[in-house]
Amino acid sequence: MTVNGGMKLLNYKEMSLKNLRKYVLENREDEEAWKEFASRPRPNAITVSAQTPLAEQERILRESSQKEN
Repeated sequence: MTVNGGMKLLNYKEMSLKNLRKYVLENREDEEAWKEFASRPRPNAITVSAQTPLAEQERILRESSQKEN
């Protein structure tokens, strides 16, 4: 983060995902921050193709949640 003429310029790429999430929730109008937040990988995310049948999606999610417990 740098200061330029009293205005803060944030480097979203250097922010942790947790801090960036907090920032975008507090500054919802900041489109650049949202773009960076949306582009970040989510290490715990489960991705399932939209073409996967619903029953298969449910099975995948159940198995995933059992692994976490």
